[in-house]
Amino acid sequence: MDQREENILVALAQQYAPQLLPMWDQRGTHDERLPRLARGLASYNILVIMADQPYSLQTINQDISGLLNDWVNGYVSLYRRLCQDLFPSYAQVSAHYTDERWPVVIYIRGEATPVIQRLAGFVAPYIVERQFSSVVSDAELIGLMDMILDELEAASLTRDKYKKLRDDAVIILKTMLNSAIQQIPVTEFDRPIFSDSQRIVPIKASAIPPSIPEANVVIQPPGIHLARQADTQQLMPTDVIQMPKDLPESLPPAETKNSRFSLTASLFGSRKDKENDRKPRPPVMPLPDKPDKPK
Repeated sequence: MDQREENILVALAQQYAPQLLPMWDQRGTHDERLPRLARGLASYNILVIMADQPYSLQTINQDISGLLNDWVNGYVSLYRRLCQDLFPSYAQVSAHYTDERWPVVIYIRGEATPVIQRLAGFVAPYIVERQFSSVVSDAELIGLMDMILDELEAASLTRDKYKKLRDDAVIILKTMLNSAIQQIPVTEFDRPIFSDSQRIVPIKASAIPPSIPEANVVIQPPGIHLARQADTQQLMPTDVIQMPKDLPESLPPAETKNSRFSLTASLFGSRKDKENDRKPRPPVMPLPDKPDKPK
């Protein structure tokens, strides 16, 4: 990470968590101090994720807005699926660009703070860690979700509902791992989840809800089906939170063919960089030029 990413994170903190900045430990390099700030933002309902174009497309002037939409939609779908059973009153979520440069930096704002925290402290660093692995076992993904559900105190769910939630989340994680977008680390793991052999640390058995007698099982409404990418829940334009009036004028939502959600942009002003201009810009409309000053 570099000065641009620090400027973005600081601006987000100033807008959504001004009380966070005085507590931010600024020691060390960008790569040491910025993950601390990004993880702090998650405690204020802001998840920051960053990605670059796939290696195979970096020399091709190709529209990859659909790939970006799929990538972000994975986080949105996982957030909503967790909220469906655990925080049904806090399912509101929106996704926003921060500027028009590469690597693209997007922030996701959700009402369920514990879910945003788990996405920042477990899911995002896990995707970065495993995105180029040739094989990721179902057992590992189940272990990761057991950790996350333990953190979210999901043991109050019935065993069947717990397993359904976990299985749906694993399907979403598989889709996220198959994304062609190259995700770049922003946050780190909240705690170590891999052993020395690079196997995921198993969750304690007591965290998984025990089986309950059949007579006591409450029939649950059918869960959403997430087996196919086209079936994942959509972030509709009406879900997007409007930016406060005192912010700089934002870009219009990115419009893409067959897009499943819209990203709003941008918190920050236009910046130009010769190296970044060699790549196609993210699928956002350019910022308007400033009018010439009268002579």
